[in-house]
Amino acid sequence: MNKLASITIGLAVAATSLNAAADRNDRAHLAMCNDNIRQALGEDTHTRLYGIQHRRDGDRLRLKALPAEGDSQVLNCWVDEQGGVTLQTKDGVALRTPAYDGGERVSLSE
Repeated sequence: MNKLASITIGLAVAATSLNAAADRNDRAHLAMCNDNIRQALGEDTHTRLYGIQHRRDGDRLRLKALPAEGDSQVLNCWVDEQGGVTLQTKDGVALRTPAYDGGERVSLSE
């Protein structure tokens, strides 16, 4: 009976530590996605997380971006194992975040 109880407790502790590690990665990935969205759509853009899917080749975060100007849009943010971030619209069109040169920003929606 003691052996069964110790195995059960060990499994519970292992599951808790795995969930905590995954949560830390999710928060870091969300912060990276939010930074890239703000670079692409403007600093006044708010986001809402819809869901996270963990894949072998990285994680997919589904976010709704609410820019200060323009319409809201649902974006897929892919974070690969090396920490690279790719933003895509729900139609699969990639958003690029060019370096800011001090010129006027272009809105994605008119």
